[in-house]
Amino acid sequence: MGYYIFSYGIKTDQLIKSIGSNDADLLNGVLDTETFKLYSDQDFAGSVTTKHALEHLIFGKPYITESAHSYWYAFISICAYLGEALPATHEIKLGYETDIINDLLDKDFNLKINIEETLINGDHSFPLPQVRDWPLCGLINKGQLSALKTQFENINITDEMLEALLDEDDEKEMAYDSIKQIKENISYCIGKDLELISFCH
Repeated sequence: MGYYIFSYGIKTDQLIKSIGSNDADLLNGVLDTETFKLYSDQDFAGSVTTKHALEHLIFGKPYITESAHSYWYAFISICAYLGEALPATHEIKLGYETDIINDLLDKDFNLKINIEETLINGDHSFPLPQVRDWPLCGLINKGQLSALKTQFENINITDEMLEALLDEDDEKEMAYDSIKQIKENISYCIGKDLELISFCH
């Protein structure tokens, strides 16, 4: 199993405004998403349901902080609805895959960067209850995206390279593919005037 990092392209202001918006259409739209259904199917007994957490978020009701995780899963569902699915959708396994990515970025591209700390930086201003453990969240704003694009600009990983690596080194192919996808998502967000939000659970 393990924990995985995944991302969306978002407009931060739009997301902040959605909280406490009293927007019934937003509620119904989110309830109809596959993301919401996935989380609501995994509600914990004794905790606020994902649906109730979503209603609390949208209609500005008091949070039950003991169920902070439910509000975050509801928030992820809002991101999936209001945000944009990115062109590269591979979920990165925390620990195992991120360690390989960090090592190869350093050795092969002379780029000293911790990819999990970059994506899951805890840097956001969303008015949600503090969660004890999972999910984790990170927001990369437009200025940070531009800086990352510059850092990644000399990385050129082609489909042909990935194909060749399949026969040589599965782990390296996996990590190279993730690096390629991260670079694509950075460029996509910049081109669409979006921020990049990531979660891990």
